[in-house]
Amino acid sequence: MTADDLRTTVDWRGTSVLTLADLWPERPRAMVVGLHPVPCSVEAGHYFQGQVGQRQLRRLASTGLLPAPDDGTFFEPGALAAGVGFANVVRRPASGAAVSPDEVAHGREVLLEQLAERAVPLVVCLTRLPVKALLGREGRPGYQAEELPGGTRVFRMPGPFAPQDEVADVLAGLEVPD
Repeated sequence: MTADDLRTTVDWRGTSVLTLADLWPERPRAMVVGLHPVPCSVEAGHYFQGQVGQRQLRRLASTGLLPAPDDGTFFEPGALAAGVGFANVVRRPASGAAVSPDEVAHGREVLLEQLAERAVPLVVCLTRLPVKALLGREGRPGYQAEELPGGTRVFRMPGPFAPQDEVADVLAGLEVPD
């Protein structure tokens, strides 16, 4: 899978933007959802290429939900083969939390429809921001009490700088869907 495979140009609310393609497995077991792609990820043509994203993906791989890449590079090929895809609430690349509430509301509606259409059982959010975008509140790390339409469960990863014992406790609760 090359960078050109994942970069795409989309119409985002009337503006053409270069971004990352949503990656939907044929039979999704889970989707890893971010708030928006960061510029370094779009430049690399792969999801979660910043230090925090890479740390969180390695932690997620330790649960068995998706495999770590054998060559230490990109998670997408192994994840897709394991039925795990990638998407963002807001399609436009941005730095930090620099997206408007209107963009979040629009992206939320589009993504919720796509998740329900594909009957995705689990959404994993690597940080608190996509949880807030999807559920209206950040929640605590772990499974959220509220489900998305269609019964999709939402799991929030522990913070990227959380103590290792907290990380281990939260990740131990992640049930890997079949």
